[in-house]
Parts: sequence; structure tokens; C-alpha cells
Amino acid sequence: ETVFTLRSCACNYRYKSLKFQKIQMMIVIDKSHCKLGASGGYDLQITEEEKNECQKLSLRRNYIKNAEGMIHDFPNLTWLCLSANALDSVPMAISKLVNLRHLFISNNKIKRIENLNNCQHLETLDVRHNNLSEVSGINHLHKMLSLSLSSNKILSVSPFDFPASITFLGLYGNLISEFEDVLSIIEKMESLRKLFVGSNCFCENLPLKPTFNVKLIPKQTVNGAKRQKCNEDPIYLPEILSLLKSKCPTLKNIDNNSV
Repeated sequence: ETVFTLRSCACNYRYKSLKFQKIQMMIVIDKSHCKLGASGGYDLQITEEEKNECQKLSLRRNYIKNAEGMIHDFPNLTWLCLSANALDSVPMAISKLVNLRHLFISNNKIKRIENLNNCQHLETLDVRHNNLSEVSGINHLHKMLSLSLSSNKILSVSPFDFPASITFLGLYGNLISEFEDVLSIIEKMESLRKLFVGSNCFCENLPLKPTFNVKLIPKQTVNGAKRQKCNEDPIYLPEILSLLKSKCPTLKNIDNNSV
């Protein structure tokens, strides 16, 4: 049985599933694209009962600069999206979400990862497209599986920055200058399977297979032609792939190259 409740700029979904003669219920509240930050409002217009039962909350693309008053009282929240807002820091209120498992805060202005000390169950963290210059505040999260830090301004990485439990790591499009730094962190990771590290500074000095990149062709110059996408994924030489595999035996893929 699925019951949908529609409210102004919001969707509250109640899911009931009968499994092994036990009833499970989950409430999903979607307040995306509601311009909450632009209006200066902090009231999500939901009841205390819905807050207590809510497990998934999306506040994506709302021009939010301060989310403290919006997310502070969701004791059973396991999934939270604050992506595409105007946050310059990780909200302190997240430290109270002790059951949180998945956090998406990409496309903001965040300079430092913090306030995750109590999120011991966190499995997914997406901080792509922010202003990070270093990796910090996550090495204690021993249940972390997926970590996305691509398209930031990270200069260097250390094995002590990351939990060993990670299976997916995205560092694409940063400013990392030493390939040895990448080797040192994957050597520590016991379960890493997929890695994205292309478009970093070290790629300029790394021996790669010669590639042909298709240039972008504006639509107006060719009648009826679609704009073509340029493939920027590096193609690694076999000896580089062998080196990566020796450092991390579980690794299966790096920048879409099979290992």
C-alpha cells in the first residue's frame, strides 16, 4: 500500500510494505526547488509527527545559506540532500542526526568538512563542486562506502585522511600534484573498487596512452549537428594499471579503465 500526500511545493510519501509479516513505514519529504532560502523562511510546514518519522529529506536547490533551523529536529533521518544551495559550511545541526547514512551537499561553497563527529553510520558522502582545499573530518567514519570529493581545490591527500572501508572514491578535477599521494591512500583501503582521479595536476606528468579528444562543436556552426562531448578520462599504460593493482588488489576500475 502506498499513500501519497501532496502539499505546497512538497511531496510526503508514506511507504508501507508487508514483508515477513512485519509492516515497515518510511516517510520521504521533498522540499526541493521551493526557494526557502530566498524567502528567508525556516518553517518547512510539516508536523512534529512527520519530523519524527521522516527518514529521507531533500532541500535541494533552495538558495539556503543557513540550514540550522531546518534540519535540527529529525531524529530518524537516514538520507539528507542539501545540494545546490549557498552553504559555506557543513551545518552544525547535522551532528545531531545520529542515524544519518547518506549525505549529499554538492554544489555549495563549503571550504571544510566538519560537524560529522556523531554520524558514525554514514555510508555515503557527496561533497563535489565545493571549495575544499583539504580532506578532513571523515577518517573516523568507519562505515563509509562512497566518498565523492571531485571538482574541489584539494592540493594533497594523505592515508590518514580517509577511512579504510571506502569502496568508491572520487577525487576527479582537483589540484593534487603527486601521484604517490594517490598510491599511498589506495594502499590503505581494503575494499576500494572504483577510483576517479583524472584531471589532477599529476596527470600532466603521468605516462598515458595517446588519446584523441573530440573538440566541442557549437550547434550554430553545423546544421542539425548535436554538440559532441569531449572525453577527458585518461587512458593509463599497462604498467600504471599493474602498479595500482599491486597497491590495491580489490581495485577494479580507475577513471573508467579496467584494472
